[in-house]
Amino acid sequence: MKIAMVLNNNGQSITLSKDFCGLVGFKELGKVAAAVKNVQSRKEVTFAMTFPGGTHDIWLRNWLAASGINQKSVGIITIPPPQMVANMRVDNMEGFCVGEPWNGLAAAQNVGFTHISTQDIWKNHPEKALVVNSNFAATDKEDLKKLMKAIIEACVWLDNMGNRKKAAGWLTKPNYVNAPLQVIEARLAGNYDLGCELGVKKYKDDYMTFYNNGVVNTPKKSYAIWFLAQYVRFGYLKSEPDYKAIAEKLILDDVFAEVAKEMKVPIQPDMQPFKTAFDSPFDPNNVEPYLKIAKR
Repeated sequence: MKIAMVLNNNGQSITLSKDFCGLVGFKELGKVAAAVKNVQSRKEVTFAMTFPGGTHDIWLRNWLAASGINQKSVGIITIPPPQMVANMRVDNMEGFCVGEPWNGLAAAQNVGFTHISTQDIWKNHPEKALVVNSNFAATDKEDLKKLMKAIIEACVWLDNMGNRKKAAGWLTKPNYVNAPLQVIEARLAGNYDLGCELGVKKYKDDYMTFYNNGVVNTPKKSYAIWFLAQYVRFGYLKSEPDYKAIAEKLILDDVFAEVAKEMKVPIQPDMQPFKTAFDSPFDPNNVEPYLKIAKR
Protein backbone atom coordinates (compact mmCIF):
# COMPACT_ATOMS: atom_id res chain seq x y z
CA MET A 1 0.00 0.00 0.00
CA LYS A 2 1.21 3.51 -0.85
CA ILE A 3 0.33 6.86 0.74
CA ALA A 4 -0.68 9.31 -1.98
CA MET A 5 -1.83 12.30 0.07
CA VAL A 6 -3.15 13.45 3.44
CA LEU A 7 -6.91 14.05 3.62
CA ASN A 8 -7.30 16.07 6.81
CA ASN A 9 -5.64 17.53 9.87
CA ASN A 10 -6.99 17.55 13.45
CA GLY A 11 -10.45 16.47 14.53
CA GLN A 12 -10.04 13.46 16.85
CA SER A 13 -10.57 13.52 20.60
CA ILE A 14 -10.16 11.53 23.80
CA THR A 15 -13.44 11.08 25.65
CA LEU A 16 -13.60 10.05 29.30
CA SER A 17 -16.60 8.46 30.98
CA LYS A 18 -18.70 10.12 33.67
CA ASP A 19 -16.54 8.26 36.24
CA PHE A 20 -13.97 11.01 35.62
CA CYS A 21 -16.36 13.96 35.94
CA GLY A 22 -15.04 16.27 38.64
CA LEU A 23 -11.72 14.42 38.81
CA VAL A 24 -10.16 15.86 35.66
CA GLY A 25 -11.23 18.69 33.39
CA PHE A 26 -10.49 19.80 29.85
CA LYS A 27 -6.76 19.39 29.01
CA GLU A 28 -5.87 18.81 32.67
CA LEU A 29 -3.23 16.19 31.98
CA GLY A 30 -1.63 16.74 35.38
CA LYS A 31 -4.72 15.31 37.08
CA VAL A 32 -5.18 12.26 34.86
CA ALA A 33 -2.90 9.84 36.74
CA ALA A 34 -4.58 10.55 40.08
CA ALA A 35 -8.01 10.31 38.46
CA VAL A 36 -7.17 6.91 36.94
CA LYS A 37 -5.98 5.61 40.33
CA ASN A 38 -9.17 6.94 41.91
CA VAL A 39 -11.33 5.04 39.43
CA GLN A 40 -9.07 1.95 39.64
CA SER A 41 -9.82 1.77 43.36
CA ARG A 42 -13.38 0.81 42.37
CA LYS A 43 -12.90 -1.09 39.09
CA GLU A 44 -10.53 -1.85 36.25
CA VAL A 45 -9.85 1.05 33.89
CA THR A 46 -9.93 0.30 30.17
CA PHE A 47 -9.49 2.62 27.20
CA ALA A 48 -10.57 1.95 23.62
CA MET A 49 -9.16 2.89 20.23
CA THR A 50 -10.15 1.90 16.72
CA PHE A 51 -7.24 -0.19 15.41
CA PRO A 52 -3.85 -1.27 16.84
CA GLY A 53 -1.12 0.97 15.42
CA GLY A 54 -3.64 3.36 13.87
CA THR A 55 -3.70 7.06 14.56
CA HIS A 56 -6.28 6.83 17.39
CA ASP A 57 -4.14 4.20 19.10
CA ILE A 58 -1.04 6.39 18.83
CA TRP A 59 -2.83 9.51 20.11
CA LEU A 60 -4.17 7.49 23.05
CA ARG A 61 -0.73 6.13 23.96
CA ASN A 62 0.88 9.57 23.58
CA TRP A 63 -1.77 10.98 25.91
CA LEU A 64 -1.17 8.22 28.47
CA ALA A 65 2.58 8.89 28.36
CA ALA A 66 2.10 12.66 28.68
CA SER A 67 -0.20 12.02 31.65
CA GLY A 68 2.40 9.86 33.40
CA ILE A 69 0.50 6.59 32.97
CA ASN A 70 2.22 3.36 31.98
CA GLN A 71 0.24 1.90 29.08
CA LYS A 72 0.52 -1.56 30.67
CA SER A 73 -1.25 -0.40 33.83
CA VAL A 74 -4.59 0.03 32.05
CA GLY A 75 -6.56 -2.00 29.55
CA ILE A 76 -6.50 -0.98 25.87
CA ILE A 77 -9.08 -2.55 23.57
CA THR A 78 -10.26 -2.18 19.97
CA ILE A 79 -13.80 -0.92 19.24
CA PRO A 80 -15.20 0.26 15.86
CA PRO A 81 -15.95 4.02 15.86
CA PRO A 82 -19.78 3.82 15.60
CA GLN A 83 -19.85 1.45 18.60
CA MET A 84 -17.79 3.60 20.97
CA VAL A 85 -20.63 5.46 22.66
CA ALA A 86 -22.80 2.36 23.11
CA ASN A 87 -19.89 0.47 24.68
CA MET A 88 -19.15 3.32 27.07
CA ARG A 89 -22.83 3.48 28.01
CA VAL A 90 -22.75 -0.15 29.17
CA ASP A 91 -19.45 0.41 31.01
CA ASN A 92 -17.16 -1.60 28.73
CA MET A 93 -14.51 1.11 28.93
CA GLU A 94 -13.76 4.34 30.78
CA GLY A 95 -12.32 6.28 27.88
CA PHE A 96 -11.76 6.19 24.13
CA CYS A 97 -9.95 7.93 21.34
CA VAL A 98 -11.86 8.24 18.08
CA GLY A 99 -12.70 10.68 15.31
CA GLU A 100 -15.76 12.87 15.30
CA PRO A 101 -18.67 12.92 15.67
CA TRP A 102 -18.53 10.13 18.27
CA ASN A 103 -16.85 12.27 20.93
CA GLY A 104 -19.52 14.91 20.40
CA LEU A 105 -22.24 12.26 20.58
CA ALA A 106 -20.91 10.96 23.92
CA ALA A 107 -21.12 14.48 25.35
CA ALA A 108 -24.58 15.12 23.85
CA GLN A 109 -25.92 11.90 25.34
CA ASN A 110 -24.28 12.55 28.73
CA VAL A 111 -22.29 9.33 28.46
CA GLY A 112 -18.90 11.01 28.72
CA PHE A 113 -17.02 14.25 28.09
CA THR A 114 -14.34 15.51 25.74
CA HIS A 115 -11.18 15.61 27.84
CA ILE A 116 -8.77 16.68 25.09
CA SER A 117 -8.72 16.90 21.31
CA THR A 118 -5.87 15.63 19.20
CA GLN A 119 -5.13 19.12 17.90
CA ASP A 120 -4.31 19.95 21.53
CA ILE A 121 -1.74 17.15 21.44
CA TRP A 122 -0.32 18.11 18.03
CA LYS A 123 -1.74 21.12 16.24
CA ASN A 124 -2.45 20.42 12.56
CA HIS A 125 -1.34 16.80 12.83
CA PRO A 126 -1.83 14.44 9.88
CA GLU A 127 -4.86 12.21 10.25
CA LYS A 128 -6.59 10.35 7.42
CA ALA A 129 -4.78 9.57 4.17
CA LEU A 130 -5.52 8.44 0.64
CA VAL A 131 -3.88 5.01 0.44
CA VAL A 132 -3.71 3.00 -2.78
CA ASN A 133 -2.30 -0.39 -3.67
CA SER A 134 1.08 -0.65 -5.35
CA ASN A 135 -0.27 -1.94 -8.64
CA PHE A 136 -2.71 0.94 -9.08
CA ALA A 137 0.02 3.46 -8.26
CA ALA A 138 2.42 1.87 -10.75
CA THR A 139 0.16 1.07 -13.70
CA ASP A 140 -2.64 3.62 -13.48
CA LYS A 141 -0.81 6.76 -12.43
CA GLU A 142 -2.89 9.07 -14.59
CA ASP A 143 -6.12 7.73 -13.06
CA LEU A 144 -4.60 8.09 -9.61
CA LYS A 145 -3.72 11.70 -10.40
CA LYS A 146 -7.30 12.38 -11.51
CA LEU A 147 -8.57 10.86 -8.26
CA MET A 148 -6.18 13.02 -6.22
CA LYS A 149 -7.24 16.15 -8.10
CA ALA A 150 -10.92 15.39 -7.42
CA ILE A 151 -10.20 14.88 -3.73
CA ILE A 152 -8.24 18.13 -3.52
CA GLU A 153 -11.20 19.94 -5.09
CA ALA A 154 -13.43 18.36 -2.42
CA CYS A 155 -10.96 19.37 0.32
CA VAL A 156 -11.01 22.99 -0.87
CA TRP A 157 -14.83 22.89 -0.95
CA LEU A 158 -15.02 21.48 2.58
CA ASP A 159 -12.73 24.18 3.94
CA ASN A 160 -15.26 26.81 2.90
CA MET A 161 -17.11 26.95 6.22
CA GLY A 162 -20.31 27.86 4.41
CA ASN A 163 -20.29 24.40 2.82
CA ARG A 164 -19.93 22.42 6.02
CA LYS A 165 -23.62 22.54 6.93
CA LYS A 166 -24.41 21.03 3.54
CA ALA A 167 -21.78 18.33 4.14
CA ALA A 168 -23.23 17.65 7.59
CA GLY A 169 -26.65 17.17 6.00
CA TRP A 170 -25.23 14.40 3.83
CA LEU A 171 -23.19 12.81 6.59
CA THR A 172 -26.12 12.48 9.00
CA LYS A 173 -27.87 10.02 6.65
CA PRO A 174 -28.01 6.32 7.64
CA ASN A 175 -25.89 5.20 4.69
CA TYR A 176 -23.05 7.52 5.77
CA VAL A 177 -22.13 8.44 9.35
CA ASN A 178 -25.66 8.12 10.76
CA ALA A 179 -25.18 10.48 13.70
CA PRO A 180 -27.30 13.48 14.79
CA LEU A 181 -27.06 16.46 12.46
CA GLN A 182 -26.50 18.96 15.27
CA VAL A 183 -23.50 17.04 16.61
CA ILE A 184 -21.88 16.67 13.18
CA GLU A 185 -22.46 20.35 12.37
CA ALA A 186 -21.01 21.56 15.66
CA ARG A 187 -17.83 19.50 15.53
CA LEU A 188 -17.23 20.34 11.85
CA ALA A 189 -17.57 24.02 12.80
CA GLY A 190 -15.11 23.67 15.70
CA ASN A 191 -17.80 24.24 18.36
CA TYR A 192 -17.20 21.56 20.98
CA ASP A 193 -19.79 21.16 23.73
CA LEU A 194 -17.42 19.29 26.04
CA GLY A 195 -19.99 17.74 28.37
CA CYS A 196 -19.69 17.20 32.15
CA GLU A 197 -20.58 20.89 32.69
CA LEU A 198 -17.25 21.96 31.17
CA GLY A 199 -18.87 24.36 28.72
CA VAL A 200 -18.10 24.92 25.04
CA LYS A 201 -14.63 25.03 23.53
CA LYS A 202 -14.39 27.01 20.28
CA TYR A 203 -11.52 25.97 18.01
CA LYS A 204 -10.69 28.93 15.77
CA ASP A 205 -7.73 27.94 13.61
CA ASP A 206 -7.25 24.31 14.61
CA TYR A 207 -10.55 22.59 13.99
CA MET A 208 -10.69 19.79 11.41
CA THR A 209 -9.23 21.07 8.14
CA PHE A 210 -9.07 19.42 4.74
CA TYR A 211 -7.03 21.89 2.66
CA ASN A 212 -6.00 24.89 4.81
CA ASN A 213 -4.45 26.90 1.98
CA GLY A 214 -2.44 23.87 0.88
CA VAL A 215 -1.04 22.94 4.29
CA VAL A 216 -2.97 19.68 4.70
CA ASN A 217 -2.46 17.44 1.69
CA THR A 218 1.30 16.98 1.17
CA PRO A 219 2.31 13.40 2.09
CA LYS A 220 5.43 13.66 4.21
CA LYS A 221 8.17 11.15 4.84
CA SER A 222 8.73 12.80 8.22
CA TYR A 223 5.20 11.79 9.23
CA ALA A 224 5.89 8.17 8.28
CA ILE A 225 9.13 8.22 10.27
CA TRP A 226 7.37 9.74 13.31
CA PHE A 227 4.73 7.00 13.32
CA LEU A 228 7.39 4.30 12.92
CA ALA A 229 9.19 5.82 15.91
CA GLN A 230 5.96 5.55 17.91
CA TYR A 231 5.79 1.84 17.01
CA VAL A 232 9.25 1.42 18.52
CA ARG A 233 8.38 3.59 21.51
CA PHE A 234 5.23 1.68 22.38
CA GLY A 235 6.48 -1.82 21.67
CA TYR A 236 4.93 -2.64 18.30
CA LEU A 237 8.43 -2.96 16.83
CA LYS A 238 11.14 -4.67 18.88
CA SER A 239 13.95 -2.86 17.10
CA GLU A 240 14.35 0.28 15.04
CA PRO A 241 13.58 -0.14 11.34
CA ASP A 242 15.27 1.55 8.40
CA TYR A 243 13.06 4.62 8.76
CA LYS A 244 14.06 6.44 5.60
CA ALA A 245 13.95 3.36 3.38
CA ILE A 246 10.40 2.56 4.47
CA ALA A 247 9.29 6.18 4.08
CA GLU A 248 10.85 6.31 0.59
CA LYS A 249 9.00 3.13 -0.36
CA LEU A 250 5.59 4.18 0.96
CA ILE A 251 5.21 7.91 0.32
CA LEU A 252 4.18 8.92 -3.22
CA ASP A 253 5.57 12.43 -2.90
CA ASP A 254 6.63 12.41 -6.56
CA VAL A 255 3.06 11.79 -7.76
CA PHE A 256 1.71 14.42 -5.38
CA ALA A 257 4.28 16.90 -6.68
CA GLU A 258 2.97 16.40 -10.21
CA VAL A 259 -0.63 16.88 -9.09
CA ALA A 260 0.25 19.93 -7.01
CA LYS A 261 2.09 21.55 -9.91
CA GLU A 262 -0.80 20.98 -12.30
CA MET A 263 -3.34 22.32 -9.76
CA LYS A 264 -1.09 25.11 -8.44
CA VAL A 265 -1.29 23.66 -4.93
CA PRO A 266 1.66 24.54 -2.67
CA ILE A 267 3.90 21.66 -1.58
CA GLN A 268 4.90 21.74 2.07
CA PRO A 269 8.55 21.27 3.13
CA ASP A 270 9.48 17.84 4.48
CA MET A 271 12.06 16.18 6.73
CA GLN A 272 12.22 19.18 9.06
CA PRO A 273 12.29 18.79 12.87
CA PHE A 274 9.03 19.45 14.71
CA LYS A 275 7.57 19.19 18.20
CA THR A 276 4.20 18.07 19.48
CA ALA A 277 2.64 19.76 22.50
CA PHE A 278 3.64 17.34 25.27
CA ASP A 279 6.62 15.54 23.75
CA SER A 280 10.31 16.10 23.11
CA PRO A 281 11.48 17.52 19.76
CA PHE A 282 11.50 15.08 16.86
CA ASP A 283 14.07 15.14 14.06
CA PRO A 284 13.16 12.69 11.27
CA ASN A 285 16.80 12.69 10.18
CA ASN A 286 17.97 11.50 13.63
CA VAL A 287 15.35 9.55 15.57
CA GLU A 288 17.54 8.03 18.29
CA PRO A 289 17.76 11.10 20.60
CA TYR A 290 13.95 11.38 20.56
CA LEU A 291 13.47 7.74 21.50
CA LYS A 292 16.01 7.95 24.33
CA ILE A 293 13.86 10.63 25.95
CA ALA A 294 10.45 9.30 24.94
CA LYS A 295 11.04 5.75 26.23
CA ARG A 296 12.06 6.84 29.72
